[in-house]
Amino acid sequence: MKEQPLPSLFHGALRGAAGGLAGAALGHVLVTLCLRGGGERWLKGPYGPDDPGFHFFDIALFLSATFGCIAFSLSRRAVPTLAGLGCAFLALALPLTVLTHAARAFPWWYWAVLGADILAVWGTTLALGALLCPARRMRGALFAALGSWAGYLVLELILHIVPSYAQGRWVPTSFIPSPVDLLTWLLAGAGMGAGIYLAGRNL
Repeated sequence: MKEQPLPSLFHGALRGAAGGLAGAALGHVLVTLCLRGGGERWLKGPYGPDDPGFHFFDIALFLSATFGCIAFSLSRRAVPTLAGLGCAFLALALPLTVLTHAARAFPWWYWAVLGADILAVWGTTLALGALLCPARRMRGALFAALGSWAGYLVLELILHIVPSYAQGRWVPTSFIPSPVDLLTWLLAGAGMGAGIYLAGRNL
């Protein structure tokens, strides 16, 4: 399928925002279903922190759905969409699955989880930026990351101005997504879309 270019900065931001919003909503529903089916135990081996809150399948699933929707919204192509789905999931789930099955006395669990999470989020962001700006892959990766970071900064500003938004009543086990998650990925997706558009200008 022929690549669908981003015709303007507005279209890039709008399509990225739509993908981030849809992905966060879909990811929440999938995670809710997953946890109701015992998903906190899926892929997890016998080792790792004793904390019952240590589970990663659902987080990997959420990131996969979110990045997959952002990639599809920005590209309307199969390869970037599959990259968004696969990279985000595997970068988090694969190393933690291996460690929890093999590492009997692994002393750096905090850093392992943090590193896998950073790799899943920012590695996928960089990969999608490169894929969606094929003529300038390095620039595309950098601008996608900068745009996403700008989205997080806008989120922090909004939460600083309206702190009650982050403290609103929300039932985590319901099928209604967290308002903060929706806003987070709407802004991150918008930033990615804007960044990828800017990276591809004047080729």
